[in-house]
Amino acid sequence: MKSKSNPSTTVELLKNGTVNLRLGVKLIAFLAPEIFTEGWAKNALSDKPVDKRFNGVIPLVTKGRIGLQTAIQADPSGIHFKFTLVPLQTVKAIHIRLVVNLSYKDWQGCPYQLGSLNGTIPVAAPKDNRLAEAKSGALRLGPSKKLKGLGLRIEAPGLLTVLQDNRQWTPYLHAFVTGGEKADKAWVWRKGQKKVYGFTLTVGGS
Repeated sequence: MKSKSNPSTTVELLKNGTVNLRLGVKLIAFLAPEIFTEGWAKNALSDKPVDKRFNGVIPLVTKGRIGLQTAIQADPSGIHFKFTLVPLQTVKAIHIRLVVNLSYKDWQGCPYQLGSLNGTIPVAAPKDNRLAEAKSGALRLGPSKKLKGLGLRIEAPGLLTVLQDNRQWTPYLHAFVTGGEKADKAWVWRKGQKKVYGFTLTVGGS
């Protein structure tokens, strides 16, 4: 699928429900849910989903499974994503988010704006890796010199958007959306209770 706001950008829906975003042949972002259970255990998507109702399935280390449904639509205003997570059994979770993973090296030194906050993606690791956050605030990132002046914009009405330096764990800059649930302790996620992460990503520049 081509981005209609930037025809050189291609969107790929993978078999497990995750998404790749490419500028030409270069992978510039991949989108995937992250579910953390008690003890901040991270749970990965299965390579072999067996439930035909979903694009992907996440088996939890604490038992139980989460189904993932991914919907994508592109128009001149941007690429519209809708990721729906559905527990197939009642489970406990501590944090759920939908992450746009960006190569940190592509964006370090670039300007950003999130809601009313402005800044620059740091080269040195900051004391607080959470650079900015805002509920229902648009994230503007770039332009990036390493990506030929590319800029990104993410709008997620009703959700908390967070920009995070994730280099402590991965080589990525994280732009993620979440429902804003408290993450100080595990909470019950009932069977069939959908969590929907809908947002629009706009690619600008060349």
